[in-house]
Amino acid sequence: MEVPFLQMVGTVVKMVVVPLFIGFGVRHYLKEKIDKILPVFPAISVTFIIFICSLIIALNRDYLSEVTGIILAAGIVLNVYGMLAGYGVGSAFRMDLRRRRTLAIEIGMQNAGLGTVLAVNYFGKEAAMPAAVFVFICIITASLMAAVWQRTTPNEASG
Repeated sequence: MEVPFLQMVGTVVKMVVVPLFIGFGVRHYLKEKIDKILPVFPAISVTFIIFICSLIIALNRDYLSEVTGIILAAGIVLNVYGMLAGYGVGSAFRMDLRRRRTLAIEIGMQNAGLGTVLAVNYFGKEAAMPAAVFVFICIITASLMAAVWQRTTPNEASG
């Protein structure tokens, strides 16, 4: 299988790096003006990721029956491993509990939405199915962990 590495790097730079630095600049220069609206951006981000992945799944509706237990199990294992690794790295660097939890969820998500977009652009809609399924696994596990952790404040929870 041919992997267009440099084209993919260019896509990642355009989709991730450039917007990230634009966001840093906007936040730096307009801090007071945007602080009030910052809480809505995570919801907007999740909405777009769900939209992209729902579109991929809709395009692949004929292939949904081919999503096997192995794909689901691999997605769950990858996600849980990512969350444990994030929490472990946070612990190794002696981060406070809130940061460890945040790192666990962020690393557990592992840019699955980006993986979906790259797969569909460079390998076809069928190749994007596992990544799209992984997004939904990530959303479910992250939501479950957030719900569990929300019930225990960092002061109550053991490190």
